[in-house]
Amino acid sequence: MPTVYANTSDGSQASRLLATWNDTHDHIGVGSPGTTNATHTMNGARYEYVTGRGAPRYYLVRSFFDFDTSGISSAPSAATFKLKAFSQNTCTPCIIAKSGHDPSTTSDDWFSTWITGQGVTLSGWGASDITAYSSSTTINSVGSYTDFTLNSDALSDMASLSTFKICLLHNNDYNDVAPTSGLLRTGLYFADASDAADRPYIDYTEATVSTTDNAIFFGSNF
Repeated sequence: MPTVYANTSDGSQASRLLATWNDTHDHIGVGSPGTTNATHTMNGARYEYVTGRGAPRYYLVRSFFDFDTSGISSAPSAATFKLKAFSQNTCTPCIIAKSGHDPSTTSDDWFSTWITGQGVTLSGWGASDITAYSSSTTINSVGSYTDFTLNSDALSDMASLSTFKICLLHNNDYNDVAPTSGLLRTGLYFADASDAADRPYIDYTEATVSTTDNAIFFGSNF
């Protein structure tokens, strides 16, 4: 089963801590995407619902990964994105979606531009507006890989795109549903991890090539 590791241009970006869910969900992102961390304790897969002085505030983190798939010419028959937790306050339910961020530059606000090319505006987008590459999957406990089974849209794009780009979203973020309590945070290992056994990667099964043997019959006259 072939394997392709995430490029070291992977990383994460957060929103600001804001007073309304819509402003948080539709934020452009704060600062620049962090792409040089081998691990990130606070940022990876996260939502935060903060209360104080009677008013809630919201905070989101999205993580981004890109893969060199230029060598894949036919859609794989199956593929799994594998991601390992580094730290955690509780197991975090997430989903993988198609991303349009530009991994070549950290001046790009990935938190918002990941929806580029999906025919949706930043304001008010929801699950029906973007391309999901997996179903909802809860990230496993620290130190173990979580398998995100990639769907047919992902398999097709792995073959058609030279760079396969994904965004990791918390379920509330993906569904555009405001959390009502607490903090869900999972810190992740990224491609800069010193040990290859911790890095994010995709396992895939190559497309089955069907060959048909043509029997040639020779007529003989005796």
